[in-house]
Amino acid sequence: MPIAFEPSPRPTLGIEEEFQLCDPQSGDLVPKADEIMAAADPELRKRLSYDLLLTLVEANTEVSETVEEGIEDLLDKRRQVQTLAEASGCTLGMTGTHPYADPKEQQIVDTPDYQWVRDQLGYVALRNITFGLHVHVGVDDAERAVYIANRMRLWIGPLIALAANSPYLDGVDTGWDAARVYVFGAFPRAGIPPRLRSYKEFAQQMDALIAAAAITKPRQIWWNVRVHPQFGTVEFRACDVQSSVPRTASIVALVQALVVTYGDAHRAGEPEPELPGAYLEDLRWKGMRFGLDADVIDAETSEVLSMPDFVRRMLEVARPAAEKLGTTRYLDIVSEILRSGNAATAQRAALVEEGGDLRRLQLRLLRETAESGIRRPESSSA
Repeated sequence: MPIAFEPSPRPTLGIEEEFQLCDPQSGDLVPKADEIMAAADPELRKRLSYDLLLTLVEANTEVSETVEEGIEDLLDKRRQVQTLAEASGCTLGMTGTHPYADPKEQQIVDTPDYQWVRDQLGYVALRNITFGLHVHVGVDDAERAVYIANRMRLWIGPLIALAANSPYLDGVDTGWDAARVYVFGAFPRAGIPPRLRSYKEFAQQMDALIAAAAITKPRQIWWNVRVHPQFGTVEFRACDVQSSVPRTASIVALVQALVVTYGDAHRAGEPEPELPGAYLEDLRWKGMRFGLDADVIDAETSEVLSMPDFVRRMLEVARPAAEKLGTTRYLDIVSEILRSGNAATAQRAALVEEGGDLRRLQLRLLRETAESGIRRPESSSA
């Protein structure tokens, strides 16, 4: 049976965040997801999800009409989950990787879906100790959603660079700004999606993968940007989770504005530009490895420019739609990130202040998350 796309009449938002569950004294991950799920009241439980490992809980906002509404709901979910975590003797972490967790100590969630992932991926599933931010934007037509997803591939690399918050893994500085994206990239059907010519082609590919037992449902396609038929959205999945509320809001607003921009372009009959795969891969690699400190190729024009200048080009593309949406102040936060550096840069500076001790860094990050990312709203600065 063809997979139906449930259209969204407006560019509504859904935000998903994945949280570390950590011991507040040691900073270690703890397998408390079952306790937190069991303790959540029925309304909150509808907005919480497992995600592969018992050391992680995912919170999902309600469908929101505006960025402000989505961020207010996000903060409410953070606070409620933190309260449950504290009652279970743990606290929330919001970086893209845990800096020193041991994959061999991880436990897979005991549901058919996640046991299927374990059986498919083996040790790679246990090593996926990663924590992301996913942004859904409503789209009103299936063909338009495919067009938007195709064009959003251009911005995977710069968005990874802006949101990079995972330099540490396996007890070392990886040298990467976004090691989370590298780790998750070991999954099949992850990374940059292919260019799709139509929604029919997308649906046919999903049907064929299901028939071949490669997947059991479309959401087991883990591309960095994908069409989500059930929700009627384009979902951007490449970003690390952020403890900073303003930075989260800036990423959400930027993704929404880009989706609206390309939705308008599709209505106007604007043809898709050719985006060479080698350039898209280089953009993604540079965003993961070097963050904002790299020269890249604009896959649309073949021009070589710095990653910060490419981010500024992205802002120029998004700004007219952001003006219509009333969200330009969030795009201004992106400019501040370009001045001060991404969260990976901040983590490295903090590690120096903590004498090079990753455990002390982890405890510091947990405190900062509880104090500024959960308990009180942050200012509009990055």
